[in-house]
Amino acid sequence: MNTDFLKGKKILIAEDDFVNQKLITHSLTVTGASFDIAGNGLEAIELLKQQPYDLILMDINMPEMDGFEATQVIRAEISKTIPIIAMTGWSSRTEGDKFTRMGMNAYLAKPFGLDSLYKILDDIFNAPPPSKPNNANFGVKAPEAVTTVSIDLDMLNELAEGDNEYKTTIINMFLESMPESIQKMEDDLAAEDWDNFYKSAHYAKSSLSVVRVPDMHTLANTMEVNAKKQEKLETIAPSLKLFKKYYELAKELLHEEVRKLSS
Repeated sequence: MNTDFLKGKKILIAEDDFVNQKLITHSLTVTGASFDIAGNGLEAIELLKQQPYDLILMDINMPEMDGFEATQVIRAEISKTIPIIAMTGWSSRTEGDKFTRMGMNAYLAKPFGLDSLYKILDDIFNAPPPSKPNNANFGVKAPEAVTTVSIDLDMLNELAEGDNEYKTTIINMFLESMPESIQKMEDDLAAEDWDNFYKSAHYAKSSLSVVRVPDMHTLANTMEVNAKKQEKLETIAPSLKLFKKYYELAKELLHEEVRKLSS
């Protein structure tokens, strides 16, 4: 197999077994790749803090800190993107799925030969770039395409029982609190704090239960669910922009409603 793609690559090998170290380094030496060896997860982390690497070959069972623990630290504190390939005696589909859940990109089942090693390195380094979605908003409607919004005050009217002062108070409270909710969601989004974001989205959704803006309520619910499950996170930013646009449109309608109630 042509291994020219490995020339100039710097690889970190986290492996405690001396024989395995020799086998892997011998396989890489002939490719033109350079490498460092860490005898356990702690050593691997220290080396990563000192210099960049293109890829990590990570043994699972090591003293001091195993491969799973090291990967979690790397993903949380050092790099979310560096490819990590697990090296393990485990090889079932279920165990393979565990490596993915732990933040690893692939795994090699021991014992492995040169072809298997080069093949998985080729898969990592020569993977095609992720395709960009045709819609930059990830399927979410663009705010500039929105010109109208509907409001539903049936619940408010039922609760108010003809008390216009009460209705005015509730609408004004909504108009005062919603910008704060939007700002909180924007702050959580900027910090990628999904735990707090879903709570902020839930609060915004609750605020829309009496002064109802159906389009905003639907978006708040979708953002809450996606943030809580940490799924489709790429849709949250465009959804929040659309949420803000709907609020700007609804705000005008609600100010007009307040003027009518005061006349």
